[in-house]
Amino acid sequence: MDTVILKKGRANPLWHGHPWVYSGAIDRVQGAAQAGDAVLVRDAEGRPIGQGFYNPRSQIRVRLVTRGEAPIDAALIAARLAEAVQLRQRIGLPSDETDAFRLVNSEGDGLPGLVIDRYREVAAVQFTALGMKQREAQVFDAVAALPGIRSVVEVSAGGFSDVEGFASATRTVRGPETGEVECRENGLTLWVDPLHGQKTGMFLDQRDNRRRIAELARGARMLDVYSYAGGFALAALRGGAKSATCIDSSARALERIRLHAERNQLGPLEVHEADAFRFLEQATPRSYDLVVVDPPKFARAKKDLDAALKGYQRLNALALNVCASDALWATCSCSQLVTEELFERVIAGAAQQAGRRVQLLSAASQGPDHPTPPAFPEGRYLKFLLFRVV
Repeated sequence: MDTVILKKGRANPLWHGHPWVYSGAIDRVQGAAQAGDAVLVRDAEGRPIGQGFYNPRSQIRVRLVTRGEAPIDAALIAARLAEAVQLRQRIGLPSDETDAFRLVNSEGDGLPGLVIDRYREVAAVQFTALGMKQREAQVFDAVAALPGIRSVVEVSAGGFSDVEGFASATRTVRGPETGEVECRENGLTLWVDPLHGQKTGMFLDQRDNRRRIAELARGARMLDVYSYAGGFALAALRGGAKSATCIDSSARALERIRLHAERNQLGPLEVHEADAFRFLEQATPRSYDLVVVDPPKFARAKKDLDAALKGYQRLNALALNVCASDALWATCSCSQLVTEELFERVIAGAAQQAGRRVQLLSAASQGPDHPTPPAFPEGRYLKFLLFRVV
């Protein structure tokens, strides 16, 4: 097997469980490894660390798959998938209340470059690494063989395919063509379209946080900023909110919210097709008792970080202006480059800018169906901070 030799002193993160070998950590490559090949990684003293997918095009030069000697083949992929299914069953997924959840979370389930979301009988697969994409047939076959899976769809990888160097398209790959899928989250009935929605059709990482918002919503005037399909607003209404207002720039997403509210017999609900910043600038001050701000990723690369932090601060200062006295306010960041410590510092600046006193009540991340290795902070990308606003 072709071998990647690390520079002296660069192996410690990998020995402690980090799954990525960055380009700057590599001393040399022995052999003629091609993009997507499985390679063996050794430290500077020649000790084997593990095997992974090699890609000379990416700054993440190797994504470790296994620490042992077993080949990275169809049997390993099927075994890891079976372990992932077993873990979800252990944490109670699927259940009568929820049958939309993440089935495979890339490095967290030992299958780097692979994300699988399950919507009842449909599995939506997304590849984010060339090495896994090159083994797509093995993946599709293993997923299609799972009990209860009727159709398997591949969802385009978007920017990942450009970085990693592979073609990607949204399509049905196993079983009959599927359209909208009826599924459930925390007791709400939802209709998801994996072939035409954002991400794989739904943002499943916020499920537990949406449940928390429902628990706090009774009697509240609720505002859901960057609502997409209205997950937080619908949860709040189901939890007894007095009203809910959704803000999103996508007319299609807002129509989906109306549909979900109608079919679940929830309301009163208002939707506004608007830029979040513009809406908050013009909104009546101190008019909401429960506010959730869940923007898209502001920092996709290090060069974006400074602008992203300024954007987060301005957005949240505006959100604080519409919080009533004694309101609850949840703010989120899904930018991997923005650590929780950095995000809290930005939020403190936003509170100062808005002239409001806030109390941090809790901090959360993605749910347990999005596991991560403990030595891999990059995998804990989601920040969900809940405050009381005075």
